[in-house]
Amino acid sequence: MIFPFLSGILHPIKAPMTYFLIVINLFVFVATYDGFARTDERLNEIMEDDRFLETQGSAFADMIGREPQLFSETLRTMGKNSAKTDGEMRRMLGSLAFRNTDFMARAMKFEFRGDEVALESWKKKFREVEDLQAEHPTFKWGVSTNSSGWMQYFSYQFAHSGWDHLFWNMLFLVLFGCFIETSLGGSFVILGYVGGGLIGALAFAKMSGISSSPLVGASGAVSGLMGLVAFAWMGVDRIRFFYWLLPLRGYYGFALLPSWLVLAVSFIPDLSGFLASSKEFGSVAYSAHIGG
Repeated sequence: MIFPFLSGILHPIKAPMTYFLIVINLFVFVATYDGFARTDERLNEIMEDDRFLETQGSAFADMIGREPQLFSETLRTMGKNSAKTDGEMRRMLGSLAFRNTDFMARAMKFEFRGDEVALESWKKKFREVEDLQAEHPTFKWGVSTNSSGWMQYFSYQFAHSGWDHLFWNMLFLVLFGCFIETSLGGSFVILGYVGGGLIGALAFAKMSGISSSPLVGASGAVSGLMGLVAFAWMGVDRIRFFYWLLPLRGYYGFALLPSWLVLAVSFIPDLSGFLASSKEFGSVAYSAHIGG
């Protein structure tokens, strides 16, 4: 494992703009946490309802079969196979339906064929999902098909989907932000963060396409700071990395290495993840990282 440590975690007095961004992220997360927890709990209950997902999968397969030109080859194949297999394939298709823009936009108006009783029960819960998503903070702050105004291209950078998501983004923000601020100034941190986040969202929209699932998180913004360090220090100076090979003396510690290694440990994995993932199954916004 190799990890860019740079100048480490400095006192807020030495990097006020970096900590200002961290405070905003923390404030947004704490202020929206009650709404997030409440709506997320009920959404998870619905998503774990096998009967609901199976009915939705059958409905999605019906839509795909009748309008195949609107859907990818992967979804067309899954739609055909769903009727021939057990409920697991239909449940998987039902989960994917939540990410599909066409299905989410037209589900309540589309004349589905099938068990009328099951469809009526499904429609009731689907309307509940729509109401819960309208209240959910990530759907308000994030970039999605239902919320893609210019404001969301900035607000998504300060919203997170959970504590772990927030923690890792803030860890990299404090490491790279402190290093940039003490070397170049606080304005570079703000511009690098907001600019990286904005370009990351635009790259996500172009490369992956905006879906019904909202894009949230500071990953694109932090990637902008990482890119700034990688290129600004390239060929000029070496930066500090932490390495860990084995839990034995001599196999872990710090080393001064070229700044382009930041790209090796961040950009290359993101590029590999983007190329290996599909639009239907991808849950990590690799294209936003790459854009940032």
